[in-house]
Amino acid sequence: MTLKLYHFPNTRSLRVLWALEELGLEAEIETRQMDRAKMKAPEYLALNPLGKTPVMFDGDERIVESTAMIEYLANKYADGRLMRRPDDSDYGRYLQWLHFGEAGMGGYINMLIAQTAILPEEHRIPAMKVWAEKETKNCLDFIEASLGDDGYLLDEFSLADISVIYPLFLVKITKNGALMGDKTNAYFKRATAREAWKKACARVD
Repeated sequence: MTLKLYHFPNTRSLRVLWALEELGLEAEIETRQMDRAKMKAPEYLALNPLGKTPVMFDGDERIVESTAMIEYLANKYADGRLMRRPDDSDYGRYLQWLHFGEAGMGGYINMLIAQTAILPEEHRIPAMKVWAEKETKNCLDFIEASLGDDGYLLDEFSLADISVIYPLFLVKITKNGALMGDKTNAYFKRATAREAWKKACARVD
């Protein structure tokens, strides 16, 4: 196993670090700070032609999608731990949440963050902010309605939680946490109290 992850703090590579910690896997981690100019430079584009984060290598194999990375790691190196199999009764829900964290929520949250935190005030579009907030809230309400009073998205912690917690983390750190319901807030606290999450967040070198 020759895993190498290029990690940018607070970005989607956090999902991958968290999965590595939960699965007890070793990888070479190269931490870089977000610098959009450097990410569009030839040196980084040779690693990830999209000029984005994250990127992970397993030997010559390159993966640039964080949800694909965590599924790859669990399947190839951890005997499917933290996953569900087709004959499991909750397999459909597992797949739904595994992909919901990015495909279901990612675009809306990216737009909300752009309109509330990233773009200069003069470049923000009020109508776009309203739309992104509405769609993000719709996703968050769906999570809220799907959660019990304790536990995780399924009966036990899984990669689906690693997928979904990251966009909730973005909602929190961009001061949009008021959009989250009580059960979702409690769920976020439970998941981020896990030792593997704390170790992943502390990884800065």
